[in-house]
Amino acid sequence: MSLTQGPFDLALHRVDHDMEFQSSVVGGDKFSIWPINGADKVAQQIKINLLTFYGEWFLDTSWGVPYLEDILVKNPRMATVETILRFHINSVPHVTRLTYFDLSWDRRRRTLTVVFGCSTDYGPIKDSVKLEMPRVVASV
Repeated sequence: MSLTQGPFDLALHRVDHDMEFQSSVVGGDKFSIWPINGADKVAQQIKINLLTFYGEWFLDTSWGVPYLEDILVKNPRMATVETILRFHINSVPHVTRLTYFDLSWDRRRRTLTVVFGCSTDYGPIKDSVKLEMPRVVASV
């Protein structure tokens, strides 16, 4: 069986990242785990897709968003950035149409925020992803 096709797609269909964890005891060590499905699962897959840097995942180094190559560069072309991010949202299984897309780039704070809405096979989704680059402070 292929590792990248069918129900065992390691990039988007793994059971372990289709789970939600929640503490059942305030301040405790007990957690409940349950699978998520439907529109919540698709929203989570979109976030995973958008937050994975190109080449980051050791099992498939051709997967991910080319942030370091095309987006987080000096003077990025915003049309290119938008095209890349739209492609990665639309490539998630069960996304039928991107209905809303807003891209906000804050150079001073070094953040890129993507707010999106899309139609899926399970209903509409509206969510956002914020990518923050840490500031490097040089020590003297």
